Amino acid sequence: MKSFFLLYRPVFEIVCRILGNGWRVNLLDDCQYRIKLTSPRFKNYSVHIRMDKGRLAIIGSVDSRNWRSPCHTCTVSPQRNPVEIAADIEKKILINALQDVETSREYEKKLQKEREEILKGMLSQLVKLENWHGTLTGFKAVNGLNGHVTERGDGYEVLIRGLDIDQLVKLSGLIKQL
Repeated sequence: MKSFFLLYRPVFEIVCRILGNGWRVNLLDDCQYRIKLTSPRFKNYSVHIRMDKGRLAIIGSVDSRNWRSPCHTCTVSPQRNPVEIAADIEKKILINALQDVETSREYEKKLQKEREEILKGMLSQLVKLENWHGTLTGFKAVNGLNGHVTERGDGYEVLIRGLDIDQLVKLSGLIKQL
């Protein structure tokens, strides 16, 4: 017996073409019991389809760890044609999708700014902070060391200038202990 994904993938590929805006069946989602639709125009927004009590349950929301997105849902008969399914998705699921994506983006920016302010507050108790183009912050310590901190997707990058050999060895030892 074919899995839900294999059975309904051709239907939802047609639905995606009807929806336009780059909607596609997400082939990276490896669940055989649902189909996930994504679009580059709707960043971090996805539509999930699964079978529930003999009907196709369709749920759309923003995928965010920090913001609770409202979920827009509807159910349709599995016998409906792709044009009708696409119309229901457009009318009942995607009606507020762009607004939800924008609200999520604004919330993420606000949260990021708050995190930066907290980090800068902690750093400012240890070193003098300075503006440094394209970085989170520049710094200058009373011992003559200076540099900058840059945020990367996987953490922070620190450039330190002015280290002598003893300070380099001490810093290496400190890093080893972290």
